[in-house]
Amino acid sequence: MGDAVAWMGTSLGGAGTSMSPATIALGIVSVVLICVRIVGGIGLFARGLPPRPHFAARCLAIVGAVAVVFLALLSAALSVGAVSPAMGYLLQFGAFTLILAACVGAVMLLFDASVWVALFCVTAGYTAQNLATGATELVASVARAAGANPSAPAFYLTNDLVCLTLVLLATYLLLARRIDHEGLVQMENHSMLAMMPVVSLVIIGFDVMVKALTGEGLALGYVVALRLFHGIACVATLWIEYQLLYRVRVERDQATASRLMAERERQLTLSRESIDAINIKCHDLRHQIRSLADGGAVVDRSALDDLAREVSIYDSAVATGNEALDTILTEKSLVCERRGITLTCIADGAALGFMAPADLYALFGNALDNAIEAVSELDDPARRSISLVVRRAMGGVSIHVENYYAGERRFSADGMPETTKADRASHGFGTRSMRQIAERYDGSFSAEAKGGVFRLDVILPAPVQK
Repeated sequence: MGDAVAWMGTSLGGAGTSMSPATIALGIVSVVLICVRIVGGIGLFARGLPPRPHFAARCLAIVGAVAVVFLALLSAALSVGAVSPAMGYLLQFGAFTLILAACVGAVMLLFDASVWVALFCVTAGYTAQNLATGATELVASVARAAGANPSAPAFYLTNDLVCLTLVLLATYLLLARRIDHEGLVQMENHSMLAMMPVVSLVIIGFDVMVKALTGEGLALGYVVALRLFHGIACVATLWIEYQLLYRVRVERDQATASRLMAERERQLTLSRESIDAINIKCHDLRHQIRSLADGGAVVDRSALDDLAREVSIYDSAVATGNEALDTILTEKSLVCERRGITLTCIADGAALGFMAPADLYALFGNALDNAIEAVSELDDPARRSISLVVRRAMGGVSIHVENYYAGERRFSADGMPETTKADRASHGFGTRSMRQIAERYDGSFSAEAKGGVFRLDVILPAPVQK
């Protein structure tokens, strides 16, 4: 990975020395390969993140910025000339550390990702590609000891591309494909900040040190040992990062489970309190009815109102045949009642039995929260209503949410509704989370806003019975 920096530093013959076309071509190829390694490594982990609007234009802007920086470094190398080997390796360490930091900004520019998500993708991807670089250097050292010329264009390109392909493929199969990108988007683990110096010092710094020792003529046995140790350090770093991400997912699942239990207890308490209240009111009414039968006063109107209110709260409990769905719908029904919103539910919860409770919570929670927020802005009581239908359809399950809204709704280029919040960086993940959940179950997600009515549809195929 240090070929380009060495080419711009130690390989120059001195101040003002012109470079041959072959040397220039080697430098350009080296820079291109560096970019391919970095993009390939980071892309393994960032591939599932939601892209920002005008993604292609942003990519072109980054490519242009890289070209400008490369030309500036080339100009500086031509004007400065040769540098000492020690300074050359120090330049490599500084350059790649700066590239590491710049990649964090690039990921945030291209994707709807927080700084913590960007840190994970960049440090993990950078480590993976550095592992490929170490493998390339190891093969080159062994080939050099065997009398071959690893700097020959054919050998250099073949060695680089084969090692990169094998390492990135192994990283994908063993690690990257296991990552839950919904959980990744929601990740907020400040421990990721510590991975920057780890990757800079342990991964990049150690790699540069091995290159320096190899350049000084270190025996092949020591070079192989150091390269293997560098590979182990890369693998360990990737494993630590995965564990940090896994811990976030476990904590999220535990929070969902705790929420389910808390909601179940709250519903049970609510039902008991409502029943007790109804029994008390019925007892009072029984006395008033007896008094009325004996020629007493009429039934107290306030007592009837209290009874009606208690019954309405009791009736807000939802029973669909799915415990998790019952919990979230009951919770949202109570929220709607407090806000004067009519929530109409026709739901076959048993049809969603194949979905994980956490996914049900995220899907219906986000959908209903968005609908409640939209209708809460309306002044007309007749329009403060939400309709939810869950039914079996065409061998799968259809989920339809419909509500009125005020103002204007905009959609991004990929058909996703954009957040109406001023702080776009901190909002707008709910709908993308719903789409990711639908796609995880091989389903589809769509939304439209027309004529003051917002419609959301999720189609999930029924799982194949084994």
